[in-house]
Amino acid sequence: MISHPSIRRIRPVKAAAVFAALALAACTGQPGTPVAPGSYPPNTPLGGTCKAGFYTCQLPTATPLGAPCSCPGLGAASYGRVYLK
Repeated sequence: MISHPSIRRIRPVKAAAVFAALALAACTGQPGTPVAPGSYPPNTPLGGTCKAGFYTCQLPTATPLGAPCSCPGLGAASYGRVYLK
């Protein structure tokens, strides 16, 4: 069997990426600008998921769609927008 040195290095990197994704899967995000419940107009669509680049996390409270939010990341927070679940 022929083995290339770079193939051996890829597997630990992939394993670390999978572990990091699983570790952050249960993280809770933060709304970018806290909005008090009831302070937004009636019938405003609300979401509970923050999509911030590579990261996706759940928000602790329902937040208006499109509002800024952040998810904890490796090293620094990632910033994005609120979406439906």
